[in-house]
Amino acid sequence: MKTIELPDQDYEFLKELQHELNTQTTDGNAQPVYWGVMETREEGVPDGCGEPRVYMGDGGTLSLDDAIEYTEEYITDGNREQWERLDKTSMEDFVGFCNDELRWNDVRVVDVERKSSLSDTTGAFLTKRACQQYIEKYGYNHSNPQTYAMTAYRNFELERLLTILRTISMI
Repeated sequence: MKTIELPDQDYEFLKELQHELNTQTTDGNAQPVYWGVMETREEGVPDGCGEPRVYMGDGGTLSLDDAIEYTEEYITDGNREQWERLDKTSMEDFVGFCNDELRWNDVRVVDVERKSSLSDTTGAFLTKRACQQYIEKYGYNHSNPQTYAMTAYRNFELERLLTILRTISMI
């Protein structure tokens, strides 16, 4: 049996990693498991093929309620009467008000669909905990980030490494 000399901090890291690998959930995936950041984004789709949202001209879309809440701070004495009479259950009426009364030229109704995909900027995490910590610290860079378990089925190199890490004797 061979021995490997490690600084104490590396030994403690491996010991903690081994415990995490052996006790974490796999979220229903076969071993070996690794983790990524799943994002959910809204993408525009043809009219009638998705959920209607209000496009506010800055690339973002909002529900009608959120768009109304956002717009309320821009209501002045000059347009308050029109605002009060506005049918706030109608996206078309709301968009017309924004374009005609507020002179916001790029407000319109668009259809969107929510699509989930793995982030292509984070890479892989060995543990769910590490992925969660990343999301807690940098989640603001992602759209609705969540941990996502993936299997490295038939990735023999990763499978062997994780097996070694899970079974090495840490006396």
